Amino acid sequence: MTSDLIFEMVMQNPTLCTELVQRALPELEMGPLHLVNPQQDVHSALLARAVRYDIYAQDEAGRTFVLEMQVKDERDLAERIRYYQGMMDQLLLRSGDSYRQLATFPTYVIFFCQFDYYGRGWARYRFEDREITDPLMTAHNGQHSVIFNATATDHRRAGALGPFLDLIAGNVNNKDKFIAQIQAEIKSIKMNQERWLENMLYELKMQERFDAGEEQGLKKGVHQVLSTERNRTVQKFITWSRQRGADQATVVTDLAELYGISK
Repeated sequence: MTSDLIFEMVMQNPTLCTELVQRALPELEMGPLHLVNPQQDVHSALLARAVRYDIYAQDEAGRTFVLEMQVKDERDLAERIRYYQGMMDQLLLRSGDSYRQLATFPTYVIFFCQFDYYGRGWARYRFEDREITDPLMTAHNGQHSVIFNATATDHRRAGALGPFLDLIAGNVNNKDKFIAQIQAEIKSIKMNQERWLENMLYELKMQERFDAGEEQGLKKGVHQVLSTERNRTVQKFITWSRQRGADQATVVTDLAELYGISK
Protein backbone atom coordinates (compact mmCIF):
# COMPACT_ATOMS: atom_id res chain seq x y z
CA MET A 1 0.00 0.00 0.00
CA THR A 2 2.18 2.82 -1.30
CA SER A 3 -0.61 5.13 -2.41
CA ASP A 4 -2.60 7.55 -0.26
CA LEU A 5 -5.51 7.07 -2.67
CA ILE A 6 -5.60 3.32 -2.03
CA PHE A 7 -5.30 4.04 1.70
CA GLU A 8 -8.35 6.30 1.58
CA MET A 9 -10.42 3.75 -0.31
CA VAL A 10 -9.47 0.81 1.90
CA MET A 11 -10.06 2.68 5.15
CA GLN A 12 -13.57 3.65 4.10
CA ASN A 13 -14.33 0.16 5.41
CA PRO A 14 -15.27 0.91 9.07
CA THR A 15 -14.15 -2.53 10.26
CA LEU A 16 -10.67 -2.17 8.77
CA CYS A 17 -10.42 1.44 9.92
CA THR A 18 -11.36 0.46 13.49
CA GLU A 19 -8.76 -2.31 13.53
CA LEU A 20 -6.10 0.06 12.21
CA VAL A 21 -6.80 2.65 14.92
CA GLN A 22 -6.82 -0.07 17.59
CA ARG A 23 -3.41 -1.28 16.47
CA ALA A 24 -2.10 2.26 16.23
CA LEU A 25 -3.40 3.12 19.72
CA PRO A 26 -3.39 -0.17 21.69
CA GLU A 27 -3.82 1.71 24.97
CA LEU A 28 -7.39 2.59 23.96
CA GLU A 29 -10.37 0.27 24.17
CA MET A 30 -11.84 0.82 20.75
CA GLY A 31 -15.48 0.44 19.87
CA PRO A 32 -16.76 0.47 16.29
CA LEU A 33 -16.10 3.68 14.40
CA HIS A 34 -19.51 5.04 13.49
CA LEU A 35 -18.32 7.81 11.18
CA VAL A 36 -15.71 7.35 8.48
CA ASN A 37 -15.48 10.22 6.01
CA PRO A 38 -12.83 10.03 3.29
CA GLN A 39 -11.45 13.38 2.16
CA GLN A 40 -13.26 15.29 4.92
CA ASP A 41 -13.14 19.02 4.14
CA VAL A 42 -12.90 21.60 6.91
CA HIS A 43 -13.36 25.28 6.14
CA SER A 44 -12.75 28.14 8.54
CA ALA A 45 -12.68 31.90 7.97
CA LEU A 46 -12.99 33.21 4.44
CA LEU A 47 -9.27 33.76 3.94
CA ALA A 48 -8.04 30.89 6.14
CA ARG A 49 -6.58 27.77 4.63
CA ALA A 50 -8.98 24.82 4.42
CA VAL A 51 -7.83 21.27 5.16
CA ARG A 52 -8.80 17.92 3.71
CA TYR A 53 -8.29 14.85 5.87
CA ASP A 54 -7.70 11.44 4.25
CA ILE A 55 -9.93 9.75 6.84
CA TYR A 56 -12.03 11.43 9.53
CA ALA A 57 -13.65 9.06 12.03
CA GLN A 58 -15.32 9.05 15.45
CA ASP A 59 -16.27 6.41 17.98
CA GLU A 60 -19.11 6.17 20.48
CA ALA A 61 -16.87 7.47 23.28
CA GLY A 62 -16.64 10.87 21.53
CA ARG A 63 -13.06 10.45 20.37
CA THR A 64 -12.15 11.81 16.94
CA PHE A 65 -9.46 10.35 14.72
CA VAL A 66 -7.80 11.78 11.63
CA LEU A 67 -5.75 9.28 9.63
CA GLU A 68 -3.30 10.36 6.95
CA MET A 69 -1.01 8.49 4.59
CA GLN A 70 2.04 10.63 3.81
CA VAL A 71 4.19 9.44 0.93
CA LYS A 72 6.49 12.42 0.41
CA ASP A 73 8.32 14.36 3.09
CA GLU A 74 7.25 17.96 2.58
CA ARG A 75 9.22 19.02 5.70
CA ASP A 76 6.11 20.49 7.27
CA LEU A 77 4.64 17.55 9.18
CA ALA A 78 4.84 19.13 12.64
CA GLU A 79 3.23 22.34 11.44
CA ARG A 80 0.56 20.41 9.55
CA ILE A 81 -0.36 18.45 12.67
CA ARG A 82 -0.66 21.69 14.64
CA TYR A 83 -3.07 23.09 12.06
CA TYR A 84 -5.03 19.86 11.76
CA GLN A 85 -5.62 19.74 15.51
CA GLY A 86 -7.04 23.27 15.54
CA MET A 87 -9.31 22.60 12.59
CA MET A 88 -10.61 19.39 14.15
CA ASP A 89 -11.88 21.37 17.13
CA GLN A 90 -13.92 23.56 14.80
CA LEU A 91 -15.93 20.49 13.78
CA LEU A 92 -16.55 19.60 17.43
CA LEU A 93 -17.41 22.95 19.04
CA ARG A 94 -20.44 24.94 17.91
CA SER A 95 -21.16 28.62 18.33
CA GLY A 96 -22.10 29.28 21.93
CA ASP A 97 -20.65 26.01 23.24
CA SER A 98 -18.44 26.11 26.32
CA TYR A 99 -14.74 25.35 25.84
CA ARG A 100 -15.19 22.77 28.60
CA GLN A 101 -17.10 20.58 26.15
CA LEU A 102 -13.85 19.82 24.36
CA ALA A 103 -12.83 17.77 27.39
CA THR A 104 -15.29 15.13 26.25
CA PHE A 105 -13.90 15.04 22.70
CA PRO A 106 -10.26 13.85 22.66
CA THR A 107 -8.64 14.18 19.25
CA TYR A 108 -6.00 11.99 17.63
CA VAL A 109 -4.02 12.86 14.52
CA ILE A 110 -2.30 9.77 13.13
CA PHE A 111 0.18 9.92 10.24
CA PHE A 112 1.53 6.86 8.46
CA CYS A 113 4.73 8.04 6.75
CA GLN A 114 7.02 6.47 4.19
CA PHE A 115 9.92 8.41 5.72
CA ASP A 116 11.40 9.08 9.14
CA TYR A 117 10.41 12.69 9.84
CA TYR A 118 12.17 12.93 13.22
CA GLY A 119 15.24 10.96 12.21
CA ARG A 120 15.50 8.70 15.27
CA GLY A 121 14.82 5.49 13.40
CA TRP A 122 11.78 4.80 15.58
CA ALA A 123 8.67 3.17 14.17
CA ARG A 124 6.36 5.28 16.34
CA TYR A 125 6.54 8.82 17.70
CA ARG A 126 3.82 10.04 20.05
CA PHE A 127 3.34 13.59 21.30
CA GLU A 128 1.23 15.29 23.95
CA ASP A 129 1.56 18.73 25.53
CA ARG A 130 3.62 18.47 28.72
CA GLU A 131 4.95 20.81 31.39
CA ILE A 132 8.55 21.68 30.55
CA THR A 133 10.06 21.38 34.04
CA ASP A 134 7.97 18.32 34.93
CA PRO A 135 7.43 16.18 31.80
CA LEU A 136 5.30 13.75 33.81
CA MET A 137 2.65 16.46 33.99
CA THR A 138 0.47 16.67 30.90
CA ALA A 139 -1.69 19.59 29.81
CA HIS A 140 -4.78 17.31 29.74
CA ASN A 141 -6.09 19.14 26.69
CA GLY A 142 -7.10 15.93 24.93
CA GLN A 143 -4.87 16.45 21.90
CA HIS A 144 -2.75 13.51 20.74
CA SER A 145 -0.42 13.17 17.76
CA VAL A 146 1.09 9.90 16.54
CA ILE A 147 3.52 9.54 13.66
CA PHE A 148 4.49 6.15 12.27
CA ASN A 149 7.64 5.56 10.24
CA ALA A 150 7.34 2.70 7.73
CA THR A 151 11.08 2.80 7.03
CA ALA A 152 11.99 1.72 10.59
CA THR A 153 13.74 -1.63 10.88
CA ASP A 154 12.74 -2.12 14.51
CA HIS A 155 8.98 -2.23 14.98
CA ARG A 156 8.93 -2.79 18.73
CA ARG A 157 7.51 0.67 19.29
CA ALA A 158 4.78 -0.02 16.75
CA GLY A 159 3.62 -3.28 18.34
CA ALA A 160 0.75 -4.92 16.48
CA LEU A 161 0.91 -2.22 13.79
CA GLY A 162 4.24 -3.60 12.56
CA PRO A 163 2.71 -5.72 9.76
CA PHE A 164 0.83 -2.67 8.47
CA LEU A 165 4.06 -0.66 8.36
CA ASP A 166 5.63 -3.57 6.47
CA LEU A 167 2.74 -3.40 4.00
CA ILE A 168 3.36 0.31 3.44
CA ALA A 169 7.01 -0.52 2.83
CA GLY A 170 6.03 -3.15 0.26
CA ASN A 171 6.51 -6.26 2.41
CA VAL A 172 3.25 -8.20 2.59
CA ASN A 173 2.61 -10.59 5.47
CA ASN A 174 -0.64 -12.37 4.64
CA LYS A 175 -0.24 -14.57 7.71
CA ASP A 176 -1.53 -11.57 9.64
CA LYS A 177 -5.34 -11.69 9.36
CA PHE A 178 -5.66 -7.90 9.24
CA ILE A 179 -3.16 -7.59 6.40
CA ALA A 180 -4.92 -10.38 4.49
CA GLN A 181 -8.20 -8.48 4.86
CA ILE A 182 -6.58 -5.28 3.58
CA GLN A 183 -5.13 -7.13 0.60
CA ALA A 184 -8.55 -8.59 -0.18
CA GLU A 185 -10.08 -5.11 0.00
CA ILE A 186 -7.41 -3.71 -2.33
CA LYS A 187 -8.06 -6.53 -4.79
CA SER A 188 -11.78 -5.82 -4.67
CA ILE A 189 -11.21 -2.12 -5.33
CA LYS A 190 -8.93 -2.79 -8.28
CA MET A 191 -11.33 -5.32 -9.77
CA ASN A 192 -14.32 -3.05 -9.41
CA GLN A 193 -13.38 -0.10 -11.55
CA GLU A 194 -16.78 1.51 -11.16
CA ARG A 195 -16.39 1.60 -7.38
CA TRP A 196 -13.08 3.41 -7.28
CA LEU A 197 -14.11 5.77 -10.07
CA GLU A 198 -17.28 6.63 -8.13
CA ASN A 199 -15.14 7.47 -5.11
CA MET A 200 -12.86 9.69 -7.14
CA LEU A 201 -15.80 11.53 -8.64
CA TYR A 202 -17.51 11.97 -5.29
CA GLU A 203 -16.60 15.62 -4.91
CA LEU A 204 -15.83 16.56 -8.48
CA LYS A 205 -17.98 16.85 -11.57
CA MET A 206 -15.56 15.43 -14.08
CA GLN A 207 -15.49 16.48 -17.69
CA GLU A 208 -15.53 13.52 -20.07
CA ARG A 209 -12.38 14.41 -21.94
CA PHE A 210 -9.20 16.33 -21.44
CA ASP A 211 -9.20 19.95 -22.41
CA ALA A 212 -6.74 19.81 -25.29
CA GLY A 213 -4.89 22.86 -23.98
CA GLU A 214 -4.45 21.72 -20.35
CA GLU A 215 -2.14 19.47 -18.36
CA GLN A 216 0.42 19.14 -21.16
CA GLY A 217 3.04 17.76 -18.78
CA LEU A 218 0.84 14.88 -17.61
CA LYS A 219 -0.41 14.08 -21.09
CA LYS A 220 3.06 12.98 -22.22
CA GLY A 221 2.94 9.27 -22.82
CA VAL A 222 -0.89 9.19 -22.90
CA HIS A 223 -2.39 8.47 -26.30
CA GLN A 224 -4.31 11.42 -27.71
CA VAL A 225 -6.81 9.05 -29.21
CA LEU A 226 -8.46 7.27 -26.29
CA SER A 227 -10.43 4.41 -27.74
CA THR A 228 -10.95 2.18 -24.72
CA GLU A 229 -12.96 2.65 -21.54
CA ARG A 230 -9.83 2.07 -19.47
CA ASN A 231 -7.98 4.93 -21.13
CA ARG A 232 -10.96 7.25 -20.68
CA THR A 233 -10.99 6.32 -17.00
CA VAL A 234 -7.27 7.02 -16.75
CA GLN A 235 -7.88 10.46 -18.23
CA LYS A 236 -10.48 11.21 -15.59
CA PHE A 237 -8.21 9.93 -12.86
CA ILE A 238 -5.33 12.17 -13.95
CA THR A 239 -7.56 15.23 -14.07
CA TRP A 240 -9.03 14.42 -10.65
CA SER A 241 -5.58 13.84 -9.15
CA ARG A 242 -4.22 17.12 -10.47
CA GLN A 243 -7.21 19.03 -9.11
CA ARG A 244 -6.53 17.63 -5.65
CA GLY A 245 -2.94 18.83 -5.81
CA ALA A 246 -1.05 15.66 -6.74
CA ASP A 247 2.21 16.06 -8.64
CA GLN A 248 3.15 13.96 -11.65
CA ALA A 249 5.18 11.41 -9.66
CA THR A 250 2.26 10.80 -7.31
CA VAL A 251 -0.17 10.35 -10.21
CA VAL A 252 2.14 7.79 -11.82
CA THR A 253 2.49 5.89 -8.53
CA ASP A 254 -1.27 5.84 -7.95
CA LEU A 255 -2.01 4.61 -11.48
CA ALA A 256 0.63 1.91 -11.24
CA GLU A 257 -0.82 0.60 -7.99
CA LEU A 258 -4.45 0.78 -9.10
CA TYR A 259 -3.80 -1.14 -12.30
CA GLY A 260 -0.96 -3.37 -11.08
CA ILE A 261 1.40 -2.12 -13.76
CA SER A 262 4.94 -0.78 -13.67
CA LYS A 263 5.59 2.92 -13.37
